[in-house]
Amino acid sequence: MRKAGLTIAQGSFGVLAAGMLGAAMLAAPAAGSTSSSTCTSSGKCFAVTVSPASPTAGANTSFAFAITNEASTQQLGSVQISAPPGFVITGASGSTSFTSSSALFLKLSLAPSATTTLTLSAAAPCLGGTYQWGIKAKQSNDFNGSPGNDFQLDPASAGNLSGTLTGSCSLAFTSDGQPAGTAVNAAITSGFGSQGGPVKVEVLDGSGQLATASTAAVTVAIGSNPGAGSLSGTVTLDASGGVASFSNLSINRPGIGYTLTATSPGITPSTSAYFTIWGSLQRCSTTPCSASSSTTTTTGTVTTSSATPTELLGFGIGGVSFTCGGTYQQVSDPVSFDVFSTSGVAQPTAQFSASLEISKSAVQASGHPGASSWQICYASTVPFTALSGTSGTAVIGGVSYHTGLLPDCSSTQGAPCVQARNKDNTGKVVVTFLASGDPIIWG
Repeated sequence: MRKAGLTIAQGSFGVLAAGMLGAAMLAAPAAGSTSSSTCTSSGKCFAVTVSPASPTAGANTSFAFAITNEASTQQLGSVQISAPPGFVITGASGSTSFTSSSALFLKLSLAPSATTTLTLSAAAPCLGGTYQWGIKAKQSNDFNGSPGNDFQLDPASAGNLSGTLTGSCSLAFTSDGQPAGTAVNAAITSGFGSQGGPVKVEVLDGSGQLATASTAAVTVAIGSNPGAGSLSGTVTLDASGGVASFSNLSINRPGIGYTLTATSPGITPSTSAYFTIWGSLQRCSTTPCSASSSTTTTTGTVTTSSATPTELLGFGIGGVSFTCGGTYQQVSDPVSFDVFSTSGVAQPTAQFSASLEISKSAVQASGHPGASSWQICYASTVPFTALSGTSGTAVIGGVSYHTGLLPDCSSTQGAPCVQARNKDNTGKVVVTFLASGDPIIWG
């Protein structure tokens, strides 16, 4: 998005043309496991293998548990599988009941030497690392009976319950949920001028795919803060289906190049694209269309006849910083303005007449009480003619601008250019100028 802005400096003026899961931990030895180093064929023992052994962090994965009855005569009737810390069980197949932390498989009636495969799905935590399942088996089909009648896990397969998570989760602002420019204190949405849906942040698993089972708590805050603004609204939300949607965010001060950051404990954070908060954003229902605003030192006014009734005039004071070459010294606050379509596209051919008024106190403090020495420091995405020795470049809100002091208007020098410099009876300095495109200015 292109923008416009201006400021006044001592001896010169300036313008710029426009479901989080916890970390995996090693589980305690599974209930029902044996401390013996052997499991005799006459004992009630079982073996287990688990696949996969290296699931993706944050992903909802299907796990297969191959259970083999190693007893010589007794059948194995039921099995309980406990999830490692940080895992959340989301489903289990067969004749089972399950909670988020365990799954119970009943009526297996698994004969000696026979093998069956039990399947459950679980969302892995977002932090990589090792983990261990818990498992317990009984002879009874309904998982009842005294602990003394439990099957014992064959020590040779105990290591099969361990695994290692691969990768780690990250956050990302969705392609349709990036914050877009709007006015001070208006709702920040994915559409220009508060016309879109909510700002959305997704949780990605270790392979970069949406972690659909994640309910991680996501917090948004201001990252780049050119206007020293404050963020209001609900800033922390639990993800649903791996996505956190923020619908009532706003910022209280204008600025070009704001960003939002998204964070969640244990998850790689994300930063949004740049966006602008305007002091005002008004539809130009009449022609010409004007806007004005003031601070303690600066009053900026802009008028344009370039806007159609469906277009918007954005205007703001403050919230940007750049310099011009030569002996320019900034005095005023920066002023920015632009004409936009309803979708936020700047009009590159827009023409403006504008004025920058500097307070008496600022003029006196500058040491340049006369109006003739004041200039406009101007920045534009489009190259323009600048006073000799003052040209330069600046990156504002991620966009490269051309900068420089404006020449005076003449029969051969059109916009952007300075029309007049005056000092009124109250001691204020007023500089009027012509601008084009999407400028930002200093004085």
